[in-house]
Amino acid sequence: FVDHLYAALEQQGIQTYKDDETLPRGESIRPALLKAIQESRIAVVVFSENYADSSWCLDELAHIIECVDTRGQIVIPIFYYVEPSDVRKLKRKYEEAFSKHETEKKENVESWRKALEKAGSISGWTINGTINCHEAKCIKEIVGTISSRLPTLSTNVNKDLIGIETRLQDLKSKLKMESGGVRIIGIWGVGGGGKTTLASAVYAEISHRFEGHCLLQNIREESNKHGLEKLQEKFLSLVLKTKDVMVGSEIEGRS
Repeated sequence: FVDHLYAALEQQGIQTYKDDETLPRGESIRPALLKAIQESRIAVVVFSENYADSSWCLDELAHIIECVDTRGQIVIPIFYYVEPSDVRKLKRKYEEAFSKHETEKKENVESWRKALEKAGSISGWTINGTINCHEAKCIKEIVGTISSRLPTLSTNVNKDLIGIETRLQDLKSKLKMESGGVRIIGIWGVGGGGKTTLASAVYAEISHRFEGHCLLQNIREESNKHGLEKLQEKFLSLVLKTKDVMVGSEIEGRS
């Protein structure tokens, strides 16, 4: 499940840290993991039946909850074939695990208990094999939720541009995002009037809602220099998220 979730997040263009995929070889695991947690805007915690058996997982969770309290980090819990109350109240397998920790890791038990109680109280997803919660459907919803909660590029890039917000909302309304289908919007005006800036702002605002997206700029200049094939290759590489696209001719690229 975690592998599929990780792949879906990467496919959406969300920079995702997963220790066996992202940890550079030769690094000390614990400091690198803690640093990754601290630098993340969102922490996704997958509670499985045997989660509490691992003191490593519990240490990570305690650090995540610390980041929630000190840095305002967002936590998204996923209860994978366990009930939230099992996590929150240490029942069933979680109770068994803590019985062992009481004798072996007594100094950490209280912080782990508080972390589980807090995380188990956060609204998240419960995946238990019922017809209403197929894993693929849940993963799609989880990725959508994470995308919507991440700040867009325009938040930082365009916040100081006078009048940009009104124009941004006007252009977004013309796109009619909720109606489906294809939209082509033309922005016409004199040079230096902010057409590219506005188009870039809209792209930054909405691109995360699409499985594939690409921003091509300076098409006339670039095509005159390198031909349309190079632009087609760039477009297809970004939309398909692959580096192996080779276009032999303009007609081939178009098809």
